[in-house]
Amino acid sequence: MSLFIALCGLIFAGRLILKNYNPQGVLFFVGIAMMAISIFTNNATFVDKSTGWIGFDIFEYISMVFGKQSGGLGLKIMLIGGFALLMSAIGASQVMVKLTANPLMKLNSPYLMLALAFILGQMLSLFISSATGLGLLLMATLYPVLIRLGCSKAGVASVLASTCAIEFGPGSGNSILAAQTAGVDITEYFVGEQLPIISVLVIVVAIIHAITQRFFDRNDEKNQTLEPIINDNIEPEQSAPLYYVMLPMLPLFFMLTFSNLGVKTISVDMATAIVLSIFISLSFEFIRERKAKSVFEKLQGVFNDMGKVFASVVTLIIAGQTFSMGLKSIGAVDSMLHMASSIGLSAAVIILFMALLTFVISALMGSGNAAFFSFAPMVPQIANKIGANTVDMILPIQLSAGFGRTISPIAGVIIAVAGISGLSPFDIVRRTFIPMISGWLLMLILTFSKGGQLMQLMPFLIGIIILVLVCLWRLKKNSSNKQIQAEL
Repeated sequence: MSLFIALCGLIFAGRLILKNYNPQGVLFFVGIAMMAISIFTNNATFVDKSTGWIGFDIFEYISMVFGKQSGGLGLKIMLIGGFALLMSAIGASQVMVKLTANPLMKLNSPYLMLALAFILGQMLSLFISSATGLGLLLMATLYPVLIRLGCSKAGVASVLASTCAIEFGPGSGNSILAAQTAGVDITEYFVGEQLPIISVLVIVVAIIHAITQRFFDRNDEKNQTLEPIINDNIEPEQSAPLYYVMLPMLPLFFMLTFSNLGVKTISVDMATAIVLSIFISLSFEFIRERKAKSVFEKLQGVFNDMGKVFASVVTLIIAGQTFSMGLKSIGAVDSMLHMASSIGLSAAVIILFMALLTFVISALMGSGNAAFFSFAPMVPQIANKIGANTVDMILPIQLSAGFGRTISPIAGVIIAVAGISGLSPFDIVRRTFIPMISGWLLMLILTFSKGGQLMQLMPFLIGIIILVLVCLWRLKKNSSNKQIQAEL
């Protein structure tokens, strides 16, 4: 019964979000509804110290989560958002993109340039954490140049739209939540868990991307002849000095240098590193402009942007945790684990199922955050009951969210890039589908190989691969039919 209610809640929430309902409102509403139902079906409790009436306890739980996230994880994400937008406002992000893209322009092969553009974008995502923000920045700087050098419009747009597909590093909200949920330091999670997987994944996905775009270009020659369309809404590049390229790197520098990986006698956490970086960046701005009033206005801009991040991202985390509590209180987690143990499913299969669920929901919702924020709080409880390591369990789930978002035609970055390039979001998703599915499957193989669980999952992975191949065959058949109809 609990699984049926949870499934109804998931389907209902997914349908509303697909119809462009506000995701925070949907997750809050469905989460509260499931919590209310659980009072009657499961005698659920939500807080350690009751208000005296169970109905008020639901909202006491939400209030408690607001307080906890606003000063912990939420503060870090708000600081990251404020710092990232400051880097764009002072022109440091633009300098970094322009400088790192210069070597790319010296290559003669269009598809090699596309592969390297993807790798470059993934490296830049360490310092520019917003998928939409990075996509727009690359479209404003790299897109016109790659078009003039012979790359197809659809190929370039598809590559640049997927440069944050592999979410990693201390600047990623999903990575921060994953590390906090697993109870490890974000720097250790980044270096010890993510980097060994990501270093292989980025290169392989870049190669698959280049091969895929070459295939589609040969079957869609009209993309080769269209002129690039640059949207007037893109802000012009700031004329910042060259040395500003180091400013976006400051938080990562402080976190890696003053940690167990560097100077062990000094410890600088993420929030401190970002506040310090903001102070240094504004000091550089004062030296450059000699106007204290302008610098103070930029500081106020950081605070304003932090408020925007709270309204968009932190509230989504809180809504996701409310939804997650609804699933747990209704008994869906316990029922799923009981069913899995009764039919003999291993821990690896349960992890694979959750990764698949996160991938699919991210693709349907167009948001990796909404899916991951909803399921991440349940991972420690599941890990404890099935005897799995929380870090090993949460890594494939976290990485699945970014891959799923990049094949969604309603994802913000896909819509933004499509609007600038003059293409349909479906034209872009058609070209990101193969690289993202391939990258996701490779990620599963790498993460489960690391834990020694790959052989247990081979039948399931083979089944997923067969399903993907059927989807690709249908996609190719539909493309061929459209081409025949166009010729007729």
